[in-house]
Amino acid sequence: SETQVQAIGSFNSESLFRPVGDHNQMQSILQACGRGYFVVGILSAGQEPTNHALKDMAALGKDFEKWGRKIVLLFPDEEQYKKFRPEEFPGLPSNITYGIDADGSIQKQIAEGMKLQNKTILPMFIIGDTFNRVVFVSQGYTIGLGEQLMKVIHGL
Repeated sequence: SETQVQAIGSFNSESLFRPVGDHNQMQSILQACGRGYFVVGILSAGQEPTNHALKDMAALGKDFEKWGRKIVLLFPDEEQYKKFRPEEFPGLPSNITYGIDADGSIQKQIAEGMKLQNKTILPMFIIGDTFNRVVFVSQGYTIGLGEQLMKVIHGL
């Protein structure tokens, strides 16, 4: 169906990332989000497509909070995270967990699992669930990312 949300790929919710501020502890998406749906984004700090995506999400911050599920935003490395300035995006939802995709495995898995043409273009966003189904994917510069995410969320 063109109007119903449907699985378009897979993503292993047991994939590990390093939560910001904890240099030793790895955590799975499942541990960070609990059972159910989640959003995962791979970001590149200070780059226009990522900034645009974050502004789109901040504009709908209250809607994301009302949804109540976790959003995991990952950076390729510590250096990228240190360049990130959350104060530049007032309104970002409070249900965000920030982390580092330490070995690039989550980015690679999204790119391969969703058959993306270019594995390096950021940002990448998915909406997935803990049954490892992906129902939304976005890569690179996207107009209205916040609205697109919300449309899918409301269809869940």
